Amino acid sequence: MRKKTVIYLMLFLFLIGGMPGSAYGDNQEPGMSTEEVPGEATYTQDEFFAPKTLKGIYASEELFFNVQDYWDVKYVYAQIQYEVSQLLEGTLSSMTVSINDVPLNSYKLEYQEGNSQVLDVQIPVEQIRTGFNSVTISAYARLFDEQGCVDQDSDANWLRIDETSHVRCGYERKDPQHQISYFPYPFVSTDNSDGHGLALAVSDQAAEGEIGAAMNLMAYLSGSTRENNEIQVCLLSDLLNLNPDRTILISDYDNLPQQYRTLVPDIPEGAEYAAVTYTDDAWGNPLLIVTSREDSSLLEAADMLMDENRTMQENGSYAVVEKGSSQLSAEGAGQDERTAGNYTFEDIMGGGMKFSGPFHQESYLYLPVSGDYVLSEGGKIALKFRYSENLDFTRSLITVSWGDIPIASKRLNQESASGDELNFEIPGDVSKTPASSIKIAFDLEIADLICTPRQNEMPWAYVSKDSSVFLPVDSQLLLSFHIKSSPFRREGRFHDVMFVVSDAPSTRELNLLGQMAAMYGTGIKPYGTVAVKKAGEFDPDEGDYNIMTAGTFKTNQFLSEINGNLSFSYAPDGLGFESNRQLILSGDYAKTIGILQLLKSPYARNRGMLAATGISEESLLNVEKFLRSSQTRGKLTKDCVIITPDSSFSAFQFIHSSEVKQEPGPVEKFIQNKRSAIFTVVATSAMLLMLVSVIIILLRLRMYQKRDGE
Repeated sequence: MRKKTVIYLMLFLFLIGGMPGSAYGDNQEPGMSTEEVPGEATYTQDEFFAPKTLKGIYASEELFFNVQDYWDVKYVYAQIQYEVSQLLEGTLSSMTVSINDVPLNSYKLEYQEGNSQVLDVQIPVEQIRTGFNSVTISAYARLFDEQGCVDQDSDANWLRIDETSHVRCGYERKDPQHQISYFPYPFVSTDNSDGHGLALAVSDQAAEGEIGAAMNLMAYLSGSTRENNEIQVCLLSDLLNLNPDRTILISDYDNLPQQYRTLVPDIPEGAEYAAVTYTDDAWGNPLLIVTSREDSSLLEAADMLMDENRTMQENGSYAVVEKGSSQLSAEGAGQDERTAGNYTFEDIMGGGMKFSGPFHQESYLYLPVSGDYVLSEGGKIALKFRYSENLDFTRSLITVSWGDIPIASKRLNQESASGDELNFEIPGDVSKTPASSIKIAFDLEIADLICTPRQNEMPWAYVSKDSSVFLPVDSQLLLSFHIKSSPFRREGRFHDVMFVVSDAPSTRELNLLGQMAAMYGTGIKPYGTVAVKKAGEFDPDEGDYNIMTAGTFKTNQFLSEINGNLSFSYAPDGLGFESNRQLILSGDYAKTIGILQLLKSPYARNRGMLAATGISEESLLNVEKFLRSSQTRGKLTKDCVIITPDSSFSAFQFIHSSEVKQEPGPVEKFIQNKRSAIFTVVATSAMLLMLVSVIIILLRLRMYQKRDGE
């Protein structure tokens, strides 16, 4: 009887899935755990692991998650769903979870037939820091308890981490107490992933500085949105119709209605500074007012709000932005850009890179480049490193990869163990290939190693902090929607962008321009070059910019001026689009579509233009809705896209790379033609020498003739 009771008890424990902190069976919903959440919180934020298979005796996977300064963190835990090899040796194999390189706990790895296992790991809140944190999963996977070197030669020791594995932070939001230092919180926050309820309003006069500042802030704040971008850009008179619960109002002081002037300190006549005031609107909702007597100073205020190093200094609800402050900061950024692309490991990660233990070890150098970065030809990597002298040097080597593409390797040797180098140029075939990291891997092999005892610190390798990378930016003009950088941003900033708007822009037009700015400027850095011109004031002689414009033939006269340059041009009456060599348009269809068109600028060399065109406000609304979704926006390709009312689209290619090849400057021309230049110099020098020789010979003959005559 007692025996049966024990059996029933064991069966019950098996069915409920084990104890907290252990691995759970496949009988529960994937990604869920029976462990209770270690605390209560109103808000949660999840970061998911990329699915990955860890192979070999020693392997690890790292996940980075960010803790915002306005979070009051209540709990953090990692939930890891995984499967292991059927051949795993359970008495020796283990998994260790670390937070910020501090080990938290280790767990035994055992195979469970047909089961995906789930592990919950509570992370102490005191180990969490504001900013980036890392969770590392390290696996020690063994197949044999003797002659363990066989393990390394097998593909059977693996651990697969499922994509449902994640780190969850539970938090409460801190009260910002009207402190500008918290910006962009509470106007955007992690618990509002699409920016719904936020409006960027400009005065009904829609001054150029107001629109420019709004476009800058729209691009910057869009970096906090995910699948959809529901941030609105509007005229102040349309604000009530949108009914926002958070507002950023950007207005010249002279255009600011009295009801808002009472909320900000007076700005005297002739003052050139801009002022930022964090207050509440009439309904108690957060309101940020950006105003100035000088229209151009509004762009400087936007730059300040986009610069975290400056906003963090503003602990009050009112800030003054002095005229010229952006220029000073831009000069500093320009100084940085003169050495842009040259980084040491110390610049990037604060030190060197250490590798410990035998066999294959790898680590990543995450590059300090923006999302618009495109590698140019001529990139270089210079590694300085040292390693153990007890290696099997016939099998030990270092390998470097651009992302996951191998680009260089070198065998290690005993003579150079105390100071080795690997210097090489990044192969041309990976230029224009996106990557956010460089992988450095060491194969540290030891002769006759008995692998049963784990070798934690031996052998080792160390890449010096003086190691460097040179990552030049590809500045070639590329006009294609699948490249969300050229020509409108460079080095993470807006690159000589001009927004050409109608003389009386509507909320619909501003919203569409805002989505265009967000598409190319999501997460933009401050101190880019942005200008705004009303269509009636546009001067072609001042058009040396990359231009964005939007509207209809009737509302935006600039579109009628560039109509001959459009891939799909307007009909003479502006009530439809003309057919072209790639597509015959029916009359009714042409009245309902919106078109995004990338073009070569007719006003300057090496400049591009983006035009969002439509016949009616409805067709422009369809384009705006299309751009609000990151999923549909990410599908854009080629240089011209027709968007229908049901959000389907067709892409066309009208521009070929040879047509937009960037015109080189005089120095670049000389470098590109240095062989012919050298040949010309040498040939000219030889001819001069021959001429001088002939002259000398003739003079000597003349002297001899005179002497003979005497």
